Order: sequence, then C-alpha cells, then structure tokens
Amino acid sequence: MPITRRRALTGLALLPVALCGSSLVRAAGPTLPKVDIVSFEPALTESLLGLGVAPRAVVNAGYYREYVAHPEMPDDVIDLGPSIEPNLEYLQRLAPGLIIGTSWQLEGTLLGRIAPLRTFDIYTAKAQPYHNASQVMLDLGDLVDRRAQAQDLLEQTDHLLDDLRARLAPISDRPVYIARLNPDGRHLLMFGAKGMYQAVLERLGLRNAYQGRTNAWGGSPAVGIETLLEHPEASLLYYTNPNEAIAAQRRLDNSPIWRALPMIREGRTQALPRFYPSGGLLTAQRLALSITEHLLAMETHHA
Repeated sequence: MPITRRRALTGLALLPVALCGSSLVRAAGPTLPKVDIVSFEPALTESLLGLGVAPRAVVNAGYYREYVAHPEMPDDVIDLGPSIEPNLEYLQRLAPGLIIGTSWQLEGTLLGRIAPLRTFDIYTAKAQPYHNASQVMLDLGDLVDRRAQAQDLLEQTDHLLDDLRARLAPISDRPVYIARLNPDGRHLLMFGAKGMYQAVLERLGLRNAYQGRTNAWGGSPAVGIETLLEHPEASLLYYTNPNEAIAAQRRLDNSPIWRALPMIREGRTQALPRFYPSGGLLTAQRLALSITEHLLAMETHHA
C-alpha cells in the first residue's frame, strides 16, 4: 500500500526518510528574527513573516515562494519538503518548540510526539475568512509577542480596503467574476462564497457574479465557461497557471462560446497574478489592490 500524506502523519514510523542535513537549508540570504516554530500552512507562514519574524522551518517552502511570495521568506528558513511527504525524521531532529497548522493538517496525527501543536483555522464552515484571518493575525501576534504589530496590520488593512472601496464606488454596480482558466479551454475554477476572494469583493463593495456552490476554500472546480453567459454585463478577472497558459489560451481562442461572450468581445477581462486562494490577511491586502487596479484600468480603457 502506498504511503499517503495522512498515513505518514498518523504513523511516524511509516516514513523512514533519510536525514538530508544541509541540503534542506537554502543558501544564506536576508534574515528576520527567528521563532522556534515550524509552520505547516502557507497562510500562517505569511502571517508570521508579516509580523516581522520567521519560522524556524516550514513545509513546502517552494510552494510558498512561488504562489504566496509576499512577504518574502528568508533563505535560511528550513524546508521540510512537500506537504504530501514532509521529512518527519528531520522534523524530529529539529525538536521545535511548537508546530502550527490548520486543524485538518495537525489533528489526528502523531506530530504531538515531536512538539506541542497549535491549530489556526481561517477557512471554516462559518465562512468568515476575512474575520478569521484578522483573528489569526492577532493570535499569532500574541504567540510571538508582537500584538502591537498585529493590531497595526489589522488597522492598515481595514483602512486600505475602505479607501479602495471608495475608489471603486462609481463602478460597483457591475458584477465581477473571478476564475482560474483550466487548460482544457472548457472549464473554470470559479471563486465564490466562503473564500477570501468573496470576502474581499464584499469589503470592496463589489458583487460576485458567481453564486454557485463552493468548497470550504471558496472554489468551485470544473464550471463550464457557458456559466459566464448568466451575467453578460459582468467583468471577468482570471488567472492561468503559467505552465498551462499557452494550451488554455489556444483552446479558448477556438471556442465559439468564449468568443461569443460579451465580456470578451467588449474587453471587460483582465488577467490577475496568481494568488494563494487560502491565504491570510496580507493576501487579502494584495488581492484587494490587484482587483482594484485591474477593474479601474478596464474602466479607463473604455472611457
């Protein structure tokens, strides 16, 4: 039977990973004060870095650097490998003071044999990701003795979103779709209720054109592109994974439905940079800035 991520985390002895030693540490670079914490979740890593401290080690540092990226992770943060198969032997050798992650990552595992565990959940059944991200920032601030910095970040984010909402008020009557284009050219990953995209749109005074069902992170995969016909007056903000972009665009260019969409014919589309859809408060800041920038650029083009 193959070793799955869940089996590895619920039975440490099942994963005899050899200690890689210095190969797990990137070359020295800009550093922040370290806290004796291992982070299993990019949103929590993002929040710690935003508070001006760096975890001692993280799971899947490469994913963070590619898809979260800001705040920048110092090069000397130890990478414990991919989330599907973290290097548990090396984690045992580190013997950190605390491991943090989401409930689904840490509960029901034997990681508590290595270090104390603490869970922080931004995406829950109650679907209040912006509120939860703010509370997580405050809780992490308390944890690393940076409560004042956490409070400042909350206030800065609230002020930013209020300012952007005022700038967008003249165009707030036009609904907005936010999606990832799938490489098959026929489907979208649509972002709607429960996720940070939805929460940010609401804070900006904008209406999400997509009202379909979503998962706990606000995504609805494999939605047909014909769904965009339900609100032909809407704008579309989208991104495509870089390694899929050429194939996706080629197929879309050959799609009669895509070419017939009013938003495509009338130029009411803009390409967003990719954001980590399960990000924290600082992701919300960057997402709000990007949405505002692209929607205002779209309106200026049509003015």
